[in-house]
Amino acid sequence: MEGDGKNDVAVATGRRLITNFDEKLVKFMELIANKPGYSKAKQTYLLKESETTSDFPFLFGTVLERQLYAMYKAITPDWRSYIKVGTQNDFRPSWLIGTYGIGSPLPAVGQRGEYKQDDNLSDGRVVFNINKYGAEFGLSWEALVNDDLGAFNDLASMFALRATRSEYRFATGLYVAPTGPSAALFGTALQHPIIVTKTVNNKFSSANKVNVVNADGTVTATTPAFSIDTLSAACTVMRNFTDANGEPVIFDGFELVVPPALEIRMLQALNPANIIQSGGDATTGVLPSIRSSSNTVPQLNITGHVNPYLPIIDQSGNGNNTWYLFAKLTNAGYAARVNFLRGHESPELCMKNPNKIALGGATMSPLEGDYESDSIRWRIRHCFGGSAVDPLYAAAYIGA
Repeated sequence: MEGDGKNDVAVATGRRLITNFDEKLVKFMELIANKPGYSKAKQTYLLKESETTSDFPFLFGTVLERQLYAMYKAITPDWRSYIKVGTQNDFRPSWLIGTYGIGSPLPAVGQRGEYKQDDNLSDGRVVFNINKYGAEFGLSWEALVNDDLGAFNDLASMFALRATRSEYRFATGLYVAPTGPSAALFGTALQHPIIVTKTVNNKFSSANKVNVVNADGTVTATTPAFSIDTLSAACTVMRNFTDANGEPVIFDGFELVVPPALEIRMLQALNPANIIQSGGDATTGVLPSIRSSSNTVPQLNITGHVNPYLPIIDQSGNGNNTWYLFAKLTNAGYAARVNFLRGHESPELCMKNPNKIALGGATMSPLEGDYESDSIRWRIRHCFGGSAVDPLYAAAYIGA
């Protein structure tokens, strides 16, 4: 990329011009890791000596690039378990077209009878826009010299962490807003974004109580504070969702997402252990009763997740007690989706080419910094976007 007559170093382009690049890269990485077991003084001397070679910037950039990729892949954000991940070809808006109207059961056809024409097929669409995110990071030449090139791991870790945090916060923002559950995905009478004739009730609070079935079979309407009872009631609510044809939405499991304040309650609710309860009072002649109370909630195929961004994004005052239930991605639909730019699914690094040369005319290493201030500059770029998709595959519960 060109700008103001200055070029950024393209690591991938530079390394193609280096003879025996892979062999040199292996030796360089072994030197950085001190695999030969050199003394600190000798390792530092060899690293400084290698800086004078023309291959050094590309070797350095490749190591940093590979470390970033490895660390980025090593971090497995769990939001990918309940938000669909896809790709998109370019930055132009992408349309997700959804069809509805032909999902009802097949009617019977008599002997030699004609097949009846089905209902009219309709469609709706959701728009995805990909944006470019990035930042520049500077390091002084003095800091690099004093650190004996120990900044490798720090740089890669920092870039990988920033990229994953950016994704995590963006993905959370698809279903959480500063005012609470996102109005694009949750509501007590939400207009479906694809099925234009359908409204969805998938947000519950103290004003929208959920029915809990008691041990004696009675039903109590209660606020959706997180507990085993309200969690099972939430699954029942979602299983009662119907599509445009009035047919039930089929779920083969759920993803439970809670803020850190509800983590212990979530773990208790999803623990399949049996609880033995006993009672009785010898002084009054009441005989003890023992029964097994089995927690059947885990049999609903629920996986728990703790999202630390929920109380950060939700500034409504309920961020620490609002929890969400999503359909597993193995179902036919999904609540939200994040798209990455095709061919650029991982964050990318580049390094600024310094605008100085040696007095003899030789090009200087980018690690010598620029002319004005000896600054060494790196830049990270990451391209992604997303949107809420189908509210029939999610529900939000604002606990008391």
